[in-house]
Amino acid sequence: MLKGMDNLTERELLHWIRESVKTRSNIFSRGYQGHVYLYDAKGKRLILKAPTGRGLARLIRLAMLRNEYRVYSRLSQIPGVPRCYGLLERRYLVLEYIDGVPIRTARITDRSTFFEMLLNLIKGLHKAGVAHTDLKKKDNLLVVQGRTPYVIDFGVAVVKRPRFSPLNHYLYSLARKFDFNAWVKLKYNGKYENITDEDRAYFNRTVVEKVSRWIKDAYLRLKEMW
Repeated sequence: MLKGMDNLTERELLHWIRESVKTRSNIFSRGYQGHVYLYDAKGKRLILKAPTGRGLARLIRLAMLRNEYRVYSRLSQIPGVPRCYGLLERRYLVLEYIDGVPIRTARITDRSTFFEMLLNLIKGLHKAGVAHTDLKKKDNLLVVQGRTPYVIDFGVAVVKRPRFSPLNHYLYSLARKFDFNAWVKLKYNGKYENITDEDRAYFNRTVVEKVSRWIKDAYLRLKEMW
């Protein structure tokens, strides 16, 4: 069931997304979960996500979309997160369109204020029991009007379970570190030698990130040799 749609019915939107998938039209981008479609009609602009592929690959992407829907259900009151209107037929995720620019190409008018807002946004996610996990991917962070951060794409987010669940709590703790480390990396453009003492409290590179960095450096060295 769609929420907050005044002049657009679920039936109309279902017809639109089915035709878009069938004809491969209105594709806005491609992500982990599949194709991202842009609906622009009746005075509304919406993002719809649909799984792609077949067999196991499709099932995994569908599970990621449903996980993302559960995440958005927790984040409905947090500024800086797109509004979620629903999950049509349990496979089409309907989201608010955010008119922003990925941080990789954005011009930020006031970096200090922007990254303070982003830090508060990340803390808000964590307070709601959600860790994004993939903020280092710069397409997942939008800049609106040069000053306001928006976080998108929660397909691999980790949701903390309230009950006793050691593995989940460990993964959630790890994901929180990923988020803060990503914030530091983005704020300082990877120049870790410039981190202030205040911001260093948020930087705690995990074993996973250290190994990943070592592999990347080794690959680059081998590439230079050849």
